[in-house]
Amino acid sequence: MSSERTKVGVISCSGEAIPEGSISRLATRRVLELLRPDVTVTLCLPLFLAGNDGERNFARTHPTITVDGCPKQCARWGTEQHSGPVSGALVVTDILGTSNEGCHCSSRELSEQDTAAVWAVAERIAAEVDRVLAVSAPREVTSAEGSAISCGCSTPTPGGTITINGQERQIAGLQLIFDQCAAGGVPADGGDGAALLNAVKIYHRVEREEEAEYQKALLHAYRNFRCGIQPGR
Repeated sequence: MSSERTKVGVISCSGEAIPEGSISRLATRRVLELLRPDVTVTLCLPLFLAGNDGERNFARTHPTITVDGCPKQCARWGTEQHSGPVSGALVVTDILGTSNEGCHCSSRELSEQDTAAVWAVAERIAAEVDRVLAVSAPREVTSAEGSAISCGCSTPTPGGTITINGQERQIAGLQLIFDQCAAGGVPADGGDGAALLNAVKIYHRVEREEEAEYQKALLHAYRNFRCGIQPGR
């Protein structure tokens, strides 16, 4: 048994009918893998509602934040119905206001507007995680805690590195991003690289002046990936 800082569970909306549902999931993923990777875990809403004991027990014993796409707040309702009050409840439509107009339902059709929306929501989630941790005392953590995370979407995905202006940059979930690009029809040669860049920008902040270098590096890494060479660790 060891004393560790309390981790915060984040449960995102599972709806796919509106853009805000996809934004909530992509933003939650970014918080888990990039913004607050050491202090957050993601709980799977479908498993939670289906009665998974690990997911429900974690939410009972740990501070938990829900991220809903719309005011119906299905994630919050389901969490509080089965595990008690949540420590924080965010709604994407409240965070974005009218700035989400024109966003897409599918993560395969991401635009600059989608990317900006995901960043805005991710940063708001991260701020809420910080607020919750500030009022949560450290506690004793036992090996039983590990059993709470039982869904594949809660497991950090493999990252990778690319070289930008002579410096290595770590990209969270790079293999998953490339898998998604391949499934979405990006050809093995990567095309012009625009789709690769847009996909990476969902998870990783890219400065505008470095976009050309990123695009070039991602094309090289993606072509290697499609040839069976995994992105650099």
